[in-house]
Amino acid sequence: MGLYNYSHPPEWLVNNSLFRKLFLLRKLYFSKRKFSHYSQFAEDISIGRHFPKGYQGVFVDVGCFHPIKYNNTYKLYRQGWRGVNIDIDPIKIEGFNLARPGDTNIAAAVSRVTGELDYWTNGFYSLTVTLDEEFAQRREGYQKRTVQADRLDNLLQITPYAQQSIDFLTVDAEGHDLEVLQSLDFDIYAPRLIAVELHETTFDDAQQTPLYQFLEAKNYVLANWVGLTLLFRRRNDEVLLQKTN
Repeated sequence: MGLYNYSHPPEWLVNNSLFRKLFLLRKLYFSKRKFSHYSQFAEDISIGRHFPKGYQGVFVDVGCFHPIKYNNTYKLYRQGWRGVNIDIDPIKIEGFNLARPGDTNIAAAVSRVTGELDYWTNGFYSLTVTLDEEFAQRREGYQKRTVQADRLDNLLQITPYAQQSIDFLTVDAEGHDLEVLQSLDFDIYAPRLIAVELHETTFDDAQQTPLYQFLEAKNYVLANWVGLTLLFRRRNDEVLLQKTN
């Protein structure tokens, strides 16, 4: 079944409920993973260090991919945190419903605009699904599909965490990350810590990106850079300051 990770199986097979169940069991519980950390580059170790010991907060994961492997919130989930996982791909949300029943799991695209949007995928349960056409055109094997999109603050309104501040927001939207951030009402949700990917290789280049400048204008400061992931913390946050005092 490993063949289907990065190819496009026929629709009749994709829509077969038995195949989906067997695929998810293998994907969730029998694929290789590290147990010292769950994030792709061990970001979850750095993330945990920003919060006081024993703290149990609320997370939101946009582009959540896998409930355990390459996941920035599974370590927090095991420590009692709960939150919202959102992914454009319904099969991934089926996996979260199996492995993370304590969370609210939503299959949707997140963008500044609402309505039907095109997106590109390079396979069944693909690691890189994107709303960014330019991102897809730079790579081979992508197919265009359509999906319903909504703003992040609208999606949070239908969860148990509506109108509630977020402790940790992680975004992995393959080139669409800024649009995800722009779809959140920071006055209401005000994440304490934000993890987002940038593919710049130097701090000077990162500072020049619209994403960095957007978060800086929202009163966030860069706290860590782990692999491709930048961690931004809310300036002068009382909870995060407990960890550093």
